[in-house]
Amino acid sequence: MEDSLQYSVLKRDKFLETVANTKFDFVVLSIGIKEVLFALLAGINGYKCAILTENDFQESLHPIVDASESSHSLVLAFRNRFPHLILPDEYLNVKRNISKWEKIFSGSIRDKDISKYEPTLITEADDAVYIDKEFKISTNRLLLSLLKSAVQQGAVILNHVTTEIKSNSEIVCCDKVDANSKTYTISYQSLLSFSAINKTKTKTEIRFCLHKKGLFLKRSLKFSLDGVLIRMVRYQDYFMIVCDSQSDNKQFVRMILQEINRIVKWENEFNEDDIISSELVATTSNDSLKNHLTDFAKVVENKLSISLSQLQKQISSMPVIDAQFEGKTEIQQLIEFGDYRFDEAKQTGVHPVPFKNMFYRFGSEIEELTEKAYELRAQFGPGNDLWVYVQFWYLYQNEMVCSKEDYISRIRKSKPVLDSDLVASEDVIKEYFNLFNKKHVK
Repeated sequence: MEDSLQYSVLKRDKFLETVANTKFDFVVLSIGIKEVLFALLAGINGYKCAILTENDFQESLHPIVDASESSHSLVLAFRNRFPHLILPDEYLNVKRNISKWEKIFSGSIRDKDISKYEPTLITEADDAVYIDKEFKISTNRLLLSLLKSAVQQGAVILNHVTTEIKSNSEIVCCDKVDANSKTYTISYQSLLSFSAINKTKTKTEIRFCLHKKGLFLKRSLKFSLDGVLIRMVRYQDYFMIVCDSQSDNKQFVRMILQEINRIVKWENEFNEDDIISSELVATTSNDSLKNHLTDFAKVVENKLSISLSQLQKQISSMPVIDAQFEGKTEIQQLIEFGDYRFDEAKQTGVHPVPFKNMFYRFGSEIEELTEKAYELRAQFGPGNDLWVYVQFWYLYQNEMVCSKEDYISRIRKSKPVLDSDLVASEDVIKEYFNLFNKKHVK
């Protein structure tokens, strides 16, 4: 597609014109990892695909790949293409009241060695500690990276459009962003729906984020409380706590904080005031990356005649943006590469924590942001304010951000509001969207 690399709201009319002037092999009216990955693979194999959604691009993928699924062949092939967005994470799994025999099972750490793995961890005589290997996922950013990669391969993907099915080969589409927009008739051979695949029972999770308060953990933690598995996931500037919802969540959160204070020792203790953000999230087993990819494989075999073994090979080599890491797929390699990129950018005055957050969000695209920061340094001066503007510029120009709400969801979704998020001010957002309203590129 012409101008496909600049996936900008300023080019939106060109995408709508392409919708009207193309006969598509496949049209999809919902968006998620499966749908966008299908559009990418279809484009690679010579098919024309469009994805049209009434709302913004949001992903329901679970942010954690469970240890039992982390070695799945499709997960590993997919993770290899997006190492900065599907990050390996080691957990210390603390189990209470364990027999001596259970302590010799595979993966357990000898009592005398526990302090080498985590010096802040407090254990008792009948405790056992195991190592679990999982992944944590930057879910929204993964969706956007796949989406832009699919557009690069010729897919047409639009948010904020309404659709009406007119026949088994035509859909009418209207842009919700432009109140004066005309309607567009879209021709297609097949209308796909992924929503009915492998439906499972919904459950609710508690997810809340904690200030670090000077607590440094070498690894993430798992522990059980009243039979409920709790994850304490490390991020650069906060911890995220994840567990199943309970009948009295407020009281259960207090109990979680008490248990964290019991199993780790440092200068401070957590209390409710340290909770940065919290939410209840509806999820199903189908929201796992493994099940997303398994469902996706069934549709690919049916619609594109690509077998599972062929799919694994195509995923391992598919052309994607944000992922030029020259074989750097393990966490230490990524950390070192991020340090290298920070060394390139530090003369712009950016703080290392927000820069590393941006590196793990944008991957190899951070090079373009760094170049822009040096270009604008004379105008804005060095520091985080410069990077707030640069990050906003990049999202506006490259990710079909149509509103303030779109922009905020790209930055943090349900993440806590921290200085390291580098969120643009209301004035900057207003300035840019006023420009969009005045200069809608035809």
